Amino acid sequence: MIFGRGKFAKGKKNYSAFSNYLYVAPALLMVLAFLIAPIIFVLYVSFTDWDLLHPMNFIGIKNYIKIFSDPNLLISIKNTLIWVVFILAIPMVLGLILAVFIKNVWFSDQIKSIFYIPLAMSGAGIGIIWYWIFSRTGFLNSILMFFGAIAAPKSWLLIIPQNTFAMIAAVTWQTTGLNMILFLMGLQNIPIEVLEAAKIDGSNEWHTFTKIILPLLKPITTIVIILNIIGSFKIFDIIWVMTAGGPARSSETLAVSMYKESFSLHRMGYGSSIAVILSLIIFIAGIGYLKIAAREK
Repeated sequence: MIFGRGKFAKGKKNYSAFSNYLYVAPALLMVLAFLIAPIIFVLYVSFTDWDLLHPMNFIGIKNYIKIFSDPNLLISIKNTLIWVVFILAIPMVLGLILAVFIKNVWFSDQIKSIFYIPLAMSGAGIGIIWYWIFSRTGFLNSILMFFGAIAAPKSWLLIIPQNTFAMIAAVTWQTTGLNMILFLMGLQNIPIEVLEAAKIDGSNEWHTFTKIILPLLKPITTIVIILNIIGSFKIFDIIWVMTAGGPARSSETLAVSMYKESFSLHRMGYGSSIAVILSLIIFIAGIGYLKIAAREK
């Protein structure tokens, strides 16, 4: 009897351990089906010349070699780097300035709401709004003609490189609010005693900001930089709505080129190789973000 009870208890324990795996099985199957399997498939397709119509032919690393010799892709890489630089220079700096400005004002909640609203909008919706602003019959031409700055309306989204900067303006409007909120979180974590001690020592506001506040904001600044870099590489919807990468593919980024090569030109193999390169860049930036976030935590 004692032996039987021991065997039964052992079997119950094994069943309990097995049932624990059953609880995570649905989530594991979804990850395998919707994440791991597509990654493996895209990686394999990137080594083929698949065009959706004919069978896949393995061509090795030819697609990856072509990326760095294709003039359209070289323009796309250049535009992507422009996006990274200006997204770091404009929305991030504006977010910091707004955070410092509204930290101690009584109507800060209203300002935060105004700047955070665009973040809640879809990229396609923002693209439509700013497409109208820069269209020939849009807001910008109407204002400039009203004040006599231009004699006739211009197609801003067809002029190179103004079209790229027009789209950067749209993304700036969308992302400045998030940067502001993140910097506000960093400012609220700065001990008030430190700022009061600097004030007692005779430090002016500019010296306090540059010598005390900015160094103490370094952890959150690093996180904001990495998030903006990742966002710069991922931007697709606003560009697609406003210019679709045109004219003549002059305003494409890597994300737009990936879509166009895959689904517009039906070069799935080539498009998949662009997707792999883009994913690697974002993955490396994401790992950097996780390491910094873990260290600061």
